[in-house]
Amino acid sequence: MADHSLSGASVTFTGVFHDLVLKRSHVSVVWGNDPEKRLGLPVPYGCSLDDLQVKAQKAVRELSGITATIAVEMPKREG
Repeated sequence: MADHSLSGASVTFTGVFHDLVLKRSHVSVVWGNDPEKRLGLPVPYGCSLDDLQVKAQKAVRELSGITATIAVEMPKREG
């Protein structure tokens, strides 16, 4: 079973995608202690590899603030 502890947890960015048409960039990250956990996050468009670590860390921190209070809901049934 994977270690789900957040103590000392880290993520590693594994890729960056630049959408040239929509002018958006996303970084992919994977948890160091659980490679099944993956996440895609927006970063500034055209972000360079030199800036990627800082931009990815900022995106993770922003998401953390949002998910701390987010409600998880069941899908609504039709009919």
